[in-house]
Amino acid sequence: MTEIIRIPNINNYIVEIIGGELILTPKDNYITATELSQTCFKHSRILECSIKDGEEVITDKTSYLTNLKNIYKTMPAQLILKTTQFNVKLTNENGEKGYHWCVLIQMSFQHKDANGTLQEILHMVRVNNYTVRLRIQLKSGRIIKINNTCI
Repeated sequence: MTEIIRIPNINNYIVEIIGGELILTPKDNYITATELSQTCFKHSRILECSIKDGEEVITDKTSYLTNLKNIYKTMPAQLILKTTQFNVKLTNENGEKGYHWCVLIQMSFQHKDANGTLQEILHMVRVNNYTVRLRIQLKSGRIIKINNTCI
């Protein structure tokens, strides 16, 4: 066999030779913090989620809002009030000025779009020193990966 095989972007793969076979495994490429801040997440969807406190799974859902609520429910109310980027009230304001009552945390808060909710999720991950791994499909079809090095 005398053919030359060329593989573009070989740096994007882990290269192994096992039993005389060349095996190329794609590397996990996470986006940078700069790229994260410039990416639009409107009409995106979470494909995979893992947010943990050590080994304890805080949330693994594919809904932005459900993930945020699951993070909030691990936090004392005072810490949420002190650190949140959302508008929050301790009273049931359901339906008033865009507020929605959340039974899990016994608070009302105004929802935001995917961009705002993802930013709040990542902010709360930092506040609580949780680990995060997300795989998100953007409206364009592009799949991006986010972990703690991006935030």
